[in-house]
Amino acid sequence: MLRYALPCWVAGVVLSFALPSVPHWAGWAAAFLCAAAAAWKFRPAAGLLFLLAGAAYSVWRTEAALQRQWPLDRGGTAQLVVEVADMPRRDGRRVQFTGNAQDGRGGRFTLLLSDYRLRDWPVGSRWRVSARVRPVVGEVNLRGLNREAWALSNGIGGIGSVGRERVRLEAGGGGIAVWRDAVSRRWQGVQTGGHDFSDGLGLMRALSIGEQSALRPELWQAFRPLGLTHLVSISGLHVTMVAVLFGWLVRLSLQRLPLVPARPRLWVLAGGLAGALLYAVLAGFSVPTQRSVLMLAVFAWAWWRGSGASGWDGWWQALAAVLLFDPSAVLGVGTWLSFGLVAALVWVSAGRLNARGRMAAVRGQWAASLLSVVLLGYLFASLPLASPLVNALAIPWFSWVLTPLALLGSVLPFAPLQWTAAALAEYTLRLLVLLAGHAPEAAVAAAPLPLAVLAAVAALLALLPCGTGLRPFAWLVLAGFAFYRPAAVAEGRLKAVVMDAGQGLSVLVRTKEHDLLFDTGTAGG
Repeated sequence: MLRYALPCWVAGVVLSFALPSVPHWAGWAAAFLCAAAAAWKFRPAAGLLFLLAGAAYSVWRTEAALQRQWPLDRGGTAQLVVEVADMPRRDGRRVQFTGNAQDGRGGRFTLLLSDYRLRDWPVGSRWRVSARVRPVVGEVNLRGLNREAWALSNGIGGIGSVGRERVRLEAGGGGIAVWRDAVSRRWQGVQTGGHDFSDGLGLMRALSIGEQSALRPELWQAFRPLGLTHLVSISGLHVTMVAVLFGWLVRLSLQRLPLVPARPRLWVLAGGLAGALLYAVLAGFSVPTQRSVLMLAVFAWAWWRGSGASGWDGWWQALAAVLLFDPSAVLGVGTWLSFGLVAALVWVSAGRLNARGRMAAVRGQWAASLLSVVLLGYLFASLPLASPLVNALAIPWFSWVLTPLALLGSVLPFAPLQWTAAALAEYTLRLLVLLAGHAPEAAVAAAPLPLAVLAAVAALLALLPCGTGLRPFAWLVLAGFAFYRPAAVAEGRLKAVVMDAGQGLSVLVRTKEHDLLFDTGTAGG
């Protein structure tokens, strides 16, 4: 049963977020006693104990996180002492930053604050301000952003806007955030010899320190039909590639030493993890990068133990470690994209451990692309059809050229190096914008959850070796998922769907013959 302990525990954590209400402690105790009694007579029932343990742990951690959010019954203006915790983001309309705030009652909160007066908020500075703060409350969209889940998974306790009055309490402090701010300012001050490399400099800031606001909204719109958003956001792919690069450098150094250590693999793994950790810290050590480093550490540990552990053992251990560190990772789209794609790679490599070279890379790309059809279609209702081909070329270019140049230019502010990096990034972005204008993109209807789960299973069956006889049925299910359409509105009936569009609400009114969409959100949304 120990082999199934982690999957059952993980299932408990995931299912805890589907509970309609939190049971009383007596209910938990009764459930544990019943499960223990069943396991005493029927050993496989012990899995239920692990499932309940995962659910109870997740509920406990989630309740503790909710206690750190801004109270629902507190409205109006509050007097706060705020320390700017990360680099502010400017969009021409406001300055938005994350602040560690303390109110007059001694409560401490992590708030996402906006200043519509476009004032400067240095990283690490502390201010006494008046702000209108409210809890993060939003509508639950069928697809797209769930504002409350996003806030909980990122540790945001409330949102608000800063008033006119503010008093600075002390100068900017130290720490990683201040260092990242200094790196950003150095990139912004790079002289490009009269050339307009502003977008390239912005990409360097995004790849090195995770400053995504350095890129214009038009560029983000271009990344979507190409399926390249994950290459610009600091994700598990970047952290893994940096770890591989550092591990390779350590291995290369060990080969040059006259005396090789007794355990060279341990040194290579330690060097790779150290590089991943340094990169995550440079990128702000955000919640997604924390999960990436933790997942990488677990996989490295599984590799260090040797052939006794399978790829699936490492996958379950990594997922359990991430959820143990933060159960709210269940609510993050990035969690399931990362683990889903890794699962596809583990699945397709089962029984093919000796595969090397170009065929292994092609097989891995095919597996990731096929499972992405289900994940992207269900989560975002859109399929970038050119994504597999574009990613096959863009991933090596971003991972082995642009990202290392961004890191080198951040650590070693050598003007010719930074200028060259900015030029390569600029022309890369111009090419991507040109391609995005011609890239096909298919819209997918919001399929129900059972069909999405069935499609994920079908994708895994389609990746099985030939001869299983299940591939025709798998392709049939995948076609049903891609071409699914909900039932039309009946004659004489009207269906209204209210959606959270960020700055307000959007309403879709449907009849049998017509669709009316009122308010599509902000201009940059």
